[in-house]
Amino acid sequence: MRVPLIPALLSSLFLCSLAPASEVPTWRFDPVHSQVVFFVDHLGFSKAIGRARVDSGRLAFDPEDWSTASIDVTIALDTLDMGEPKWTATVRSAQFLDADRWPGARFRSTAVEQTGANALRVHGLLSLHGREQPLTIEATLNRVGRDPYTRKHKVGFSARAKLDRFAFGIERYRDAVGAEVDLRIEIEAVRTGRNAKENNDDIAQ
Repeated sequence: MRVPLIPALLSSLFLCSLAPASEVPTWRFDPVHSQVVFFVDHLGFSKAIGRARVDSGRLAFDPEDWSTASIDVTIALDTLDMGEPKWTATVRSAQFLDADRWPGARFRSTAVEQTGANALRVHGLLSLHGREQPLTIEATLNRVGRDPYTRKHKVGFSARAKLDRFAFGIERYRDAVGAEVDLRIEIEAVRTGRNAKENNDDIAQ
């Protein structure tokens, strides 16, 4: 029996609409090779330098369609290191970050746009010190490929951003420590999900 053309087409379109959309590849952060380094002015003499590691989060990134990318990452402020124990304790304390009360800084993207052959701009919200403010990150895609040592599929980015610490209520020592904080971010992440290599559970160190 011949199936009428129009009902058949409608049925085909309906079935297509039920097909699952292609998933954006997901990646987990490699804590050994992912960290944030920041610089802030000290009395005009030098830039104080600190670093902290990526604690947890999720990265979705399709090398073929950057517009679908998203990131949700938490920086562990209790890992912050200023290079000197007493100074580290001061910056972690309630005088600055109050890491006991707010142990993490979380960034969640709201939009990603490609701005060059290997460049992207990530718009999002940063939660820090009990406040949330917009933050824009300028990033460079360094490489997508297989790690020759571990054979894991990885992606790597270098990025930078600036924030105003006063906007987050971190206002102590205004006369000694600058308001603008310059961020440098290095990210290395390992592919997860159905298409990831089976032994992707181990991180190279």
